[in-house]
Amino acid sequence: MHSRQSGAAHVPIMFFLLLLIMFLGTLVFGWLKLNEANDLRAQRDTANAKAAAASKRELLIQHYVEDLGRVIGKPGKYEGRGGGAAVYGEASIADLVGLMNPAEIKKVLDDGCRGAEVAEAQGLENVLGAMVTRVGQLKAQAANADVAREQALAEKSEIDRKFQEAVSKQEARAREWAQNLENARAEYENSRQEKDRTNANLTQNLQEKADQLISAKEEAAKKEEELRKELSNKANQNAALTAKARLVNPPDVADGKVIAAIAGLQSAYISLGRKDNLPNGTVFRVRNPNSDKVKAIATVTRIEDERAEISLSQVVDPIGDAVREGDLLYNELYSPNVTRTIFLMGRFSAPYDKDRVELLLKRLGNKVVTKLGPGVDTVLLGDNPVNEAGDGFAEVKDSAEYKEALGLSAEFLPLLRIRDLLKLDR
Repeated sequence: MHSRQSGAAHVPIMFFLLLLIMFLGTLVFGWLKLNEANDLRAQRDTANAKAAAASKRELLIQHYVEDLGRVIGKPGKYEGRGGGAAVYGEASIADLVGLMNPAEIKKVLDDGCRGAEVAEAQGLENVLGAMVTRVGQLKAQAANADVAREQALAEKSEIDRKFQEAVSKQEARAREWAQNLENARAEYENSRQEKDRTNANLTQNLQEKADQLISAKEEAAKKEEELRKELSNKANQNAALTAKARLVNPPDVADGKVIAAIAGLQSAYISLGRKDNLPNGTVFRVRNPNSDKVKAIATVTRIEDERAEISLSQVVDPIGDAVREGDLLYNELYSPNVTRTIFLMGRFSAPYDKDRVELLLKRLGNKVVTKLGPGVDTVLLGDNPVNEAGDGFAEVKDSAEYKEALGLSAEFLPLLRIRDLLKLDR
């Protein structure tokens, strides 16, 4: 009786233990699943956050592309850096608004640099900086040009003022000349009337004046002889003046000198100016005071009262023997404050034909005559003239003109020797 009751008590205890174990297992299994669900939920939330961030980043990239394309305004397409599907797969951004081709933008920047004449640069800021610098340089050049223009306008205004003064003076002289002419006409008319009265008196007294006429003829002959002697004296005086003019500045004596020069500059200043009747465009040979070799050619470009500016060319040794202060100037066709009387002898052909050479000589302050005679102090010799037969050339030194010039003690200058001193107009 007691044994059955003990066994019956063991069965519920074992069952309870089994249920307890199963319950605990269920609890553990539920706890594990709950932790797994929580992990999955956290992973889901993280994935959702990343997806939202990626979506916003994609929107930001899209807005960036659109805004950048709108600013630059160079539409195009972009397919990546190369490699195609192997690198990007099926990915494409062709649907984005404002896409640009970087190569085309780079070409536009390079073309802009070349158009602005600046060196090609990397980056928009560097390119724009170079262009801004170039624009600044151009503005500076434009400002300098404006300054030069204002100076030119000021000089023109001064020239116009002086021209107007000269016109006014000339008009005053013209009025004075007209008045003098009118007075001369009145005096002439009075003189003519007086002469008519005198002729009437002479006619009436013709017999009385017969002896006076003979005396007058004798006196006239005497006067003529005196005039011949005076003319001969004048010719001798003219020859002496010609010799004196040659001594004012002989060919081997400098006409002036360089007073300011800087090595490397193509301009300098000389000691001649308006006070010396220096014409603009005069050409000088430049020589060292201790040498007879020509070191450069100087052309007068601007004249002041006491000095003149020259431009230098054909400098033989610009480094070792540059034009410097103290160098001497020579021009066989010009002497300060001296007017030469020049006769052209021989044949002159282009580009140094007679008319052009005559014009150039006159610009240098010389007087050119067409007839050889007393007063000619310089003879410019051209080429030998054509002979009478027309089949050759005759020696100019054998001509009668050449011998006559020798008798006048004129100075002979061959055109070939002084041709570089005659500046041809271009």
